[in-house]
Amino acid sequence: MRISIQTLGTLGDVMPYLTVARDLIARGHDVTVLAPRDYQAVITEAGVTAAAPPGFSVKDWMTRSSERGTLRDPVHFFRDWPVMIRPHVRDVLESALAAARNANLVLANPIAMPARLAAEHHQIPFQLMALQPVLTPSARLPCAMIARTDMGGLLNRASYLAVSAALAGLATALDKERVRLVTRPRPSLTDLSHHLGRPLPRITALPAVLDIRQPGDFDPASQLVDYPALSSSETALPGALSDFLAAGPPPFHLGLGSMSTAGAGHRLAPWLDRLEAAGQRAILAHSLTDHPVGAYGRHYICGPLPHDRLFPHCRAVIHHGGAGTLDTAARAGRPQIILPHMLDQFWNAAMLARQGLAPKPSGRSPKPDEIDRLLAFALSPKVAGTARQRADELAARGAGQPAARSISAIIEAWHADWPTSAS
Repeated sequence: MRISIQTLGTLGDVMPYLTVARDLIARGHDVTVLAPRDYQAVITEAGVTAAAPPGFSVKDWMTRSSERGTLRDPVHFFRDWPVMIRPHVRDVLESALAAARNANLVLANPIAMPARLAAEHHQIPFQLMALQPVLTPSARLPCAMIARTDMGGLLNRASYLAVSAALAGLATALDKERVRLVTRPRPSLTDLSHHLGRPLPRITALPAVLDIRQPGDFDPASQLVDYPALSSSETALPGALSDFLAAGPPPFHLGLGSMSTAGAGHRLAPWLDRLEAAGQRAILAHSLTDHPVGAYGRHYICGPLPHDRLFPHCRAVIHHGGAGTLDTAARAGRPQIILPHMLDQFWNAAMLARQGLAPKPSGRSPKPDEIDRLLAFALSPKVAGTARQRADELAARGAGQPAARSISAIIEAWHADWPTSAS
């Protein structure tokens, strides 16, 4: 089977799809991954064929969106639609059409809606995979883009209207192209229940540590599975970093993932001050400062490095709340402090706090006394013991590959049931 995986977003929106791609390749399928051009090297280094990408840079887009506050909330998102989304639609669509040509199936994340149009145009199966609850309205599980906690049955289900609104905006932007490329009937793109007259499979992949079970009100085409973490093939660390680790106690890791870190510099100083007051040291993501990789006072600036290689050497992990970072830190058995900035990060933070592995979420720029409270939580021997115990449980459950195998099996089963499929 020839499979086109298409994903838009930051690195955290690419890595889990590479785990799935590698498992599908191991099963004998021909797989390509279409993602922003920023991640071409990441895709090829994972041993996966990269499809020709769109022309825009997601790094530049994230910088602009941070300056404008585009992703702060749905109101700002729709306000910025004409300048932040619409200009890129044609570019992404042309890449999606080319990537899906000659494919037997397209798998995409929800934001990659041009991928669905490409599957319609080529008359091939289409499947969705999301890394947060956004695809299937449920009274038991709220939409993570809106909710910060469980709001109760009716409100949980109603929270998914935000996804419908975003899809309606995308549908409007794609409407002229869809009329040109897709013959009637053309059901609404806001309808995620069907594709080409058949049920549309929807996979929701969540970090296993959050211990969220599939809701009973999911329809038969919806599946909830573990987040498919990508495991590094190497374990060695750079020499200078190894020397830093050997010279003192395990450090905290402080980073903001692959999201834009515009303005992060002024928020860094209070954290370093309170870490030092607590007798701690830290490994800092290189994106937080203009300082070159290497020693930074009693701390260390670290260049790009897979988190599954780094986190086992750390005492605790301070991050923005992305699902991939959360999952990797949990599997490393490390307490976490989450500083959510936008969208599903707030929900991730609240769900991890319920597990006792992170303190109650604070603001983006906590005051010194609040930082002290957060650090005290992460330094608690009880919390450290809980984190290690959960990591042992997750190890017994299996990491990225079991999750990827589950996703691959879902993909294969639905493709086999497609009446006109060809492998």
